[in-house]
Order: sequence, then structure tokens, then C-alpha cells
Amino acid sequence: MSKVKRDDNKAKWEDTEFPLVCETCLGDNPYIRMTKEPFGKKCQVCETPFTVFAWQAGSKGRLKRVEICRSCAQAKNVCQVCIYDLQYGLNVKVRDKILKEYGSGGPASAVPQSLANRAWYTAQQERALSQGQNMVGEVNALAAAKLQEMANMEPRYERNMAKLCTFFARGECNRGDTCPFRHEMPRDRNDPFAKQNTKDRFFGTNDPVANKILGRQRRRDEAAMKEDADGYDKARATLYLRFQGDAPYPNLTEPDIRDQFYAFGEIVSVRIQADKGQAFVEYTEPDATELAIASMNRKTLLDRQIQVKWARAPKRGDVEGPKRGEEDTSGNSQVTTVKPLAPPGSFSKSHIIPKGLTAVKPPAHVAAIAAARRKNASGAPSGVSVPRPGGGPIRRIGTDSAKRVAAPSKPYYPSSDPSRLGTKAPDPS
Repeated sequence: MSKVKRDDNKAKWEDTEFPLVCETCLGDNPYIRMTKEPFGKKCQVCETPFTVFAWQAGSKGRLKRVEICRSCAQAKNVCQVCIYDLQYGLNVKVRDKILKEYGSGGPASAVPQSLANRAWYTAQQERALSQGQNMVGEVNALAAAKLQEMANMEPRYERNMAKLCTFFARGECNRGDTCPFRHEMPRDRNDPFAKQNTKDRFFGTNDPVANKILGRQRRRDEAAMKEDADGYDKARATLYLRFQGDAPYPNLTEPDIRDQFYAFGEIVSVRIQADKGQAFVEYTEPDATELAIASMNRKTLLDRQIQVKWARAPKRGDVEGPKRGEEDTSGNSQVTTVKPLAPPGSFSKSHIIPKGLTAVKPPAHVAAIAAARRKNASGAPSGVSVPRPGGGPIRRIGTDSAKRVAAPSKPYYPSSDPSRLGTKAPDPS
């Protein structure tokens, strides 16, 4: 019975023909000599024996080998060596955090420790992979656009450098240039980057590299929020795009913009400033604008890289302020407020003349109107009428009503008419 049980367990071990690795781990050498050892090591995640592959990662790289089995790598869609995401080139912790923030991704399940439960877990994982499912789950469009913005798929062969030579650190290495290890002094013993665990990186629990990437992204977002908070608010559904670099800029037209941005939502308007190499695109919904920003930032338009951000609108009360990308040509950055006019027949404190300034005398007909109003308010005879707002013939004070002097035409403002809202009785004349 023990022999049958041992053979049954061995039948569940993994035997593959090629590893699941990224381009960085393969190295810069297109010709790879790879060794294969069936069931040579236990997976550091599920502890199932699997086939171990080893190779030299590039002409100057170190010897690399797989660390986890192919099933676990497929379940998380990661490389078997560096545990980086194969689609976006990010750490598992960074990818899962972005998916969680945007409402995507599957739950992270822990691997059982007992032998029977681990075998059941492996069988369930194999069944899910055969049906095209994994732990990552479904990714919505916004999360995919954000991950694509943060993606770094360029090969980083510096990660394949040889490890440090401990004999050189003690001053005892006598190999010289033939030593396969690096002759550099080690870093600080408490450096978190020197203490990385494959299992922690797989589940995204304690990854110092991921913490560094998330911290850099958080500082970038805080700087953008501070820039927008410095006198401006984020526009509701308008984005701002600009070509990187200096002039001359490509000849940007509205069809070029609509061809690239129509897929994210319905476009209301497109405003182009060709001399500055920038444009404003307004959508009907803010979600469409957010998706367009996450999808098109740092992409190419007319064979040139563009920068796409939220357009900045003036804060409430600052309606004359410029938007993002527009220059303030007024020469005055302060907000000027216009004081309301005083009601007819009343006195406004805003008309007080400061010390050191001389008053300007009004024209004769204006002085006559003011004198008539003051006299009428103090009990003047009813025969003397005050002209209504809107202009018209002005009766000269102290003369016969038949003698009239034509006054200059003035516009009629209904809000300045005291009889319009019932404050004063209308003049019967």
C-alpha cells in the first residue's frame, strides 16, 4: 500500500518542457543553454516537486533557476524566477493593490500546510487553470489602463548581475578577474532590499521593492494634487494633452484627436492650441475622461509622446482664471471684485474719496438731477418731477416745463428702476 500511495503522489508532481519566465530573466543572449532536472526541487509556495531549469542569464549574468512551479506561476501570471507580472512587469503587491482600488482582481488564497489539503488545493488549481481561470480575476477597463500606465516592460538586465563575493568582503578572494562574483562591498546589513522572500513576494505581503514603487507613485499623485490645489480645481470632464519636448510641434488637427480619444466616451468638444502643442478634450462623463487619461498618458500621437492630465478649472469665485495650459495675459493675478451700485437716491460708502485725492465735478445736467432728487426727498413741490431711469428729456430746475433741454441718451437698466419691484410708486407722468 505504501508503494501505491507513493506512486500516486509522484504522479501529481509537475513535469514540464520549458519554464514560464520573462525576458529579463532569460538575459540578453539570444542563444541559451539550459539544463533540465526533473523533480529536482520543491516549490517554495505549494511545496510540490517540479522540474528545475537552470541557465546563465546573459553573457555577464549569473546562473539563474526557477523558484516556483509552473502551476503557481500560471495561477498568479508571474515569472517562475523573479515573481514579476508577465503582462505589466510589476510586482504582485503593486498589481493586486491597483486591482483592489479599482474594484477588480480575485481574492488571494493561502496554500494549505497539511499534505492532504495541499494535494486538494493543487488539484483545484489545476482544474481552474484548465478552464482558463486564475487568481488574478477579471480586470476592468479602468484598472487595466492604470496598470498599463505604470507598466515597465523594458528588459532590465541589471537584475541578472552576479551576487557579491563574500571572500572579497573579507579580503580573502584570490581569483581576481576570473571570479564569477562581484567584487563590491555589501550594503548595510539592515537594508530591506537584501532580505527578500519568494513566498512573501508571491502573495504580496512583504515586498520592499513593491513598497518603493508604491511610495514613488504616491508622491507623484500627491504632487499632482498639490499642483491642482494651488488655485485651481479639477475640471469635471475635460482633459488636457500636450506634446513632450520643445517646438516645433506636429500639426495637430481635430480628426487626429478624435481618432485616438473617441473610444473612451462621447466627446463634446475639442479645442486645439497648435502653436503651444496642446489641446483640450471635453467628454460627457467624468468616467470617460478618467479612462482616457489612464489609457493615453505617455503614449504617442503623431509619432511624438504626449502627456495627458485632468484640465484645471478655476476655483469657485475665480471665473476669470486661466485653465491648465493657458497663460494669464491680463497681467494681474489677483481676483478683482466689482462692488454693487447704490440704489437710486441713496448714498454708497464705496464712493467716499480717500485723503490726498481731489473730487471730480460731475457735468451740469447730472448735478441738476441730483439736486432735484434731494429737493424732492426733502418735501419739494409736487410739480417738480424726477426723471425716471432710462434717460429722456430733463426738465431744467426753476424754469417753465415747456422749456426743456435734451439730455444725452442713457441705457435703461431694469434692475436700477425703483418702481420695477414695488419699492416706489410709479410716476403717473
